[in-house]
Amino acid sequence: MILYGRGAFARAGEQALRFGARALVVCGRTVTRGAGLAAQLRELLAAAGVEASTFDRVEPEPSAATVDACVEAAHAAGAQVIVGIGGGSPLDVAKAAAGVFTLGGRTEDYQPPRSKPIDRPPLPFIGIPTTSGTAAEITQNAVIRSLSLNVKIGMRSPYWVPQVAIVDPALTDSMPPDLTARTGADALTHALEGYVSRRATPVTDALALEAITLVGQWLARAVTNGSDPRARDGMALASMTAGMAFANTGVGAAHSLGHALGSAHGVPHGTACALFLPYVMEYNLQAAGDKFASVAQALQPGLEDATPGDGVRAVRELLRELGLPQTLAEIGVRREHLPAMIPGTMLSGALKTNPRDVTEQDALSILERAWEGGQY
Repeated sequence: MILYGRGAFARAGEQALRFGARALVVCGRTVTRGAGLAAQLRELLAAAGVEASTFDRVEPEPSAATVDACVEAAHAAGAQVIVGIGGGSPLDVAKAAAGVFTLGGRTEDYQPPRSKPIDRPPLPFIGIPTTSGTAAEITQNAVIRSLSLNVKIGMRSPYWVPQVAIVDPALTDSMPPDLTARTGADALTHALEGYVSRRATPVTDALALEAITLVGQWLARAVTNGSDPRARDGMALASMTAGMAFANTGVGAAHSLGHALGSAHGVPHGTACALFLPYVMEYNLQAAGDKFASVAQALQPGLEDATPGDGVRAVRELLRELGLPQTLAEIGVRREHLPAMIPGTMLSGALKTNPRDVTEQDALSILERAWEGGQY
């Protein structure tokens, strides 16, 4: 179930009560603490007759150990439902914890190299996003850093689709410009990579193009004028629509490279994926070029006789307008660091749905282009 719109947050208590009278609220360390949204959520739960405990130790790039700690907190609370609130990290931890709660064992049991099957339903999970980008509230995957491999791993199962998503754009109104930019760029990357995925269909194409159009219309405005409710509403819808697309198609090489960069250098997920997106698009031109012309028209309505190259340029211009970094050198990555990101990139399942095969040498070539700012 998806509840969308301003005021939807008020229904969190009634939705949690559907699954039980004891809940664990999962959130980040700072954004939702104290008198913030986590406190409001607990009040809504209490008003509905749901007793809530809180796990607020989610870090920006959450590890398997954090998920394990969250599972322990859920057991200690006797939780019958887990409610995640925040950005992608708290939602991913909450989702994975709900899964491991019923699976048993440790989180790393379900990551490489062991990769035990996720073969049963999780504890009921409700996702409430406070950013517009990850769409973790409606997807079946959680990105969790493996302690043994020191790389971010996408854990996924059809069982892990949240029971309820509460998408209230008002919860994103207080996002600062930099967070708005990088989470919005994440939504763009989801939509664009879903659009050209090997598993794309006419249905996912329609969803992805609508999300790209919404990003082009509203993201820059949300960054420059965060108090504009139309821009916030548009980006919340863009994020959710992109999620509906890539939940069915998977993503691509920009995510594979982005996960490796985030693991190795602590670069926020949206920033990392957006940095690689134009370079991966250039690499994919020979496999998906016709679709990139449609991307150009979605981002720049009125553009006539668009070419595939125009799609790459439109994406690059938007990311530059948002103030996001354009090269790896710009964020302090040294050229000699590039080969170390190859193993993490190749481990990513997102490469399977990239429209063009990516070898280790191909990945290194994209990294070098992204470091120096070169173009194909």
